[in-house]
Amino acid sequence: MFEVAVVIPVWNGEAVLARCLDALERQTLPRSAYQVIVVDNGSSDATRELARSYTGVELLEEPLPGSYVARNLGIGRVRAPITAFTDADCEPAPDWLEQILRAAAAHPGFGVLAGKIELFDEIAQEREVFGDYERLFSFPQAHAGRGNCATANWASETAVLKALGGFDAALKSGGDRQMALRIRDAGYPLVYVAAMVVRHPVRASRAELVRKRQRLSGGRWDRTTRRPRLLHVLGITAVDTVRRLRRAAITRELSLRRRLAVMWLTLELAGVAVGEYFNLAGGRKAARD
Repeated sequence: MFEVAVVIPVWNGEAVLARCLDALERQTLPRSAYQVIVVDNGSSDATRELARSYTGVELLEEPLPGSYVARNLGIGRVRAPITAFTDADCEPAPDWLEQILRAAAAHPGFGVLAGKIELFDEIAQEREVFGDYERLFSFPQAHAGRGNCATANWASETAVLKALGGFDAALKSGGDRQMALRIRDAGYPLVYVAAMVVRHPVRASRAELVRKRQRLSGGRWDRTTRRPRLLHVLGITAVDTVRRLRRAAITRELSLRRRLAVMWLTLELAGVAVGEYFNLAGGRKAARD
């Protein structure tokens, strides 16, 4: 029996999946101790052929769009007591799985082990503001206890995931936090583990950040049950924008020029979110993750 399984949902990941699978082949844990499951989510490129080229990788196909429904299919095929998640464009550190098992032993009864996510530039950036923005605001895993657990670097007991019914398959984005809070509400702690490291590429362009903000806005919209719905999500966006502006203004990591650039980008992306909410209120479907 495997000690841990890795589930990787992927959609049109031909250009990035090899990086993730190569990193999993370099794990310090013996290969016989872990299961690797790739769940293709309706790719139209050569993703499936690439996954099949790796020995020992199990390829599943989930035609319904959405990374959460894909992860749920993977959970159903796990044959290990611990299930770990990462993304197709990520690069787990060589000792990632070993650190997961070590943390699991140190935190019996855990709900989620949320590891450190290190951002890196895939290409030389023409404008540093995009990387600055991502590094300031993306993946606050250190605050895992609040539900900030990203499936780019996540491990849970398989039995807990199955008992809670897996992720909300209806969501296209934002299901990580929702699932983490459900696990916490069920009495299982959310634990940040700095030694569990996964590298994740930054969004290196305005277009990528806009698409991400649209997805996240759609996820929040789908998760919101309070009425009036539009006013509620607009209020949350306003509060979040003020917090981000303040954090950008006071950070010591950036020069004044770079702080001002991040603050301007923050306002632009808040505008993207507001526009997306009005579109969703008008009947548009949330963008897929």
